[in-house]
Amino acid sequence: MRRRCVMANLLAVAGSAPVGRVAAQDRTLLRVVVPYAAGGVSDVMARLLAESVRRHLGRTVIVDNRPGAAALIATRYVQLAPPDGDTLLFQNVGFVTLPMLSTAASYDPVTDFAAVAMTGIGAVFLMVTESIPARNTAEFIAYARDHPGLECANSGVNSIGHMAALLLEKRAEIQLIHVPYKGSAETTRALLSGEARMQVSVTTEALNPHIASGKIRVLGVGTRNRSRLAPQVPPIGDTVPGYAIDGWYGMLAPAHTPLDRREAISAAMARALAEPAIRERFAALYVEARHSGPTAFAATIAESRTSFQSIVRDLQLTPS
Repeated sequence: MRRRCVMANLLAVAGSAPVGRVAAQDRTLLRVVVPYAAGGVSDVMARLLAESVRRHLGRTVIVDNRPGAAALIATRYVQLAPPDGDTLLFQNVGFVTLPMLSTAASYDPVTDFAAVAMTGIGAVFLMVTESIPARNTAEFIAYARDHPGLECANSGVNSIGHMAALLLEKRAEIQLIHVPYKGSAETTRALLSGEARMQVSVTTEALNPHIASGKIRVLGVGTRNRSRLAPQVPPIGDTVPGYAIDGWYGMLAPAHTPLDRREAISAAMARALAEPAIRERFAALYVEARHSGPTAFAATIAESRTSFQSIVRDLQLTPS
């Protein structure tokens, strides 16, 4: 009888008191989904943040690369994930442009996802291989007009690099051949192999040594003003009036993910972005480490959508 009573008491305690603790133990895995192949800028940034967040939250954090369909495969995966804060999407500003240009991207970047944290401000650069003799944006435009059909790499149709190149093509009145790849790691290989001769996109750690050697030349930056991370590079807009592409990187969660869970992850990311080692690695990618929480990041996403809607109208692009 005593044994039965003791066992009953133990079962009662196990069934009531530690429910929250058991649930917390079951929620140890945090999945960060990256829409691009391993080795690119987004992948490097996500892995740096994942390792730091793991230390700050005491959770297992894995980076899950799901490239393809101009980031739609990964984006849709997270959109359909449970809104519990355990599955995140690491994206760039191209996240807001895809639904404007692809009928397959039937999501609303404002209402179908919940902002977690902005993690950085990036810039696109006009880069050419050594086969193109131009030394600045004006010389490149002159060369492109004399040699229509230059192969221009991008990280996928409707990606930010694709949009940036389309805008340059229209504003500069040149003709390019847009060649899509599955992320910046592949575009880097294409440039180094000569498969592509230029791109308007972010740079990569793999490209940086070749930029330093002159094999790849950076002619202009897409920001309105000179970038603090590359002050020697003049804005493309100095030569092409009205040209400007600003970008960001950040974490998103499925819609309806509780704010307290997003804020906890955002706070861990803020601590990660304050680490000198991470800030230095971001700078090497020409990304300025910058944090904003769920509310401010949601406002940034909405502002970006408005800005790119104007660009899409200017380019007279329609969803396909």
